[in-house]
Order: sequence, then structure tokens, then C-alpha cells
Amino acid sequence: MRVPSSRTANTHWLFVAVLLVCAAGCGRNTGTVSIGGAVSYDGQPVASGTIIFMPVEGTQGPSTGSAIEAGRYQVPAQKGPLAGGRYKVEITALQKTGKTVPNMFDPNGQPLEAVEQFVPECYNARSKLMVTVTAGANKADFSLRSSGE
Repeated sequence: MRVPSSRTANTHWLFVAVLLVCAAGCGRNTGTVSIGGAVSYDGQPVASGTIIFMPVEGTQGPSTGSAIEAGRYQVPAQKGPLAGGRYKVEITALQKTGKTVPNMFDPNGQPLEAVEQFVPECYNARSKLMVTVTAGANKADFSLRSSGE
């Protein structure tokens, strides 16, 4: 009977440890959770826009977000923010101005309807909106005002 050397035994245990770590991580949730809610502007649902959650204050992970449709948004857990993280929230929405602009895609084509960002910068480019995400499904509603308050 051959007795394994110390080096062989150490390699064996290292291999077992790596397998256990891999097995423990397989099939586990990445720690991301769902978040959804309502977005209104001066009391009316935002018809169409975007919402972005940007990690702050040491929160790990990339930004995530969703479209806003008929005043509602939903980020599924598969691409959601990390539980326990703190996020800056940026909300943007466009509205028609009633004016037209030249068609930059087809110079000979019909003019395009002009749109403009109507949500104040304090809710997007200079947003102070914050949310802390918890384990499980999260709900965060946002009532925006034209006054920026």
C-alpha cells in the first residue's frame, strides 16, 4: 500500500475545497432583487420615460433601470439592483413640443415632431432622489413636481 505524499494530500484537499465552494455558489441568487412602482408628474402618471438606479456610497454592481409606461415601471430581479444597496435614482421623460424639426435621417423626408425633456434636472442630471433596496420585492413610487420640490 502506497502512502500519499504530503503534497498529494494537500492537492486533494485543495481540490475538494474548490469543489465545495463552487457547489455552494451554483444556482444561488446573485443578490439582485426586483423593484417597481409608480411615477407621476404634477399628479399625473408619466406616460413614457426611463428610470435608472445608479449605485452610490460603496454599493457594488452596475446601474440598472427600466422604461416607464403609463406611469409604471418594473425592474425584474434577474437584472435588478443588489439587496442592501443604496441607489441614486434618475428619471427622464420627453414630451412633444408642437413644433417640427428637419428630418436628420432623411433630408428629403417629412419633418419630425420635436420633443423635449420636461422633467426638471433635480430628478435626473442633478438628481437627489435616493432609494435603499431591501431583500425581496421592492416598491418605490416617485411623485415629481414641476417646481422641483
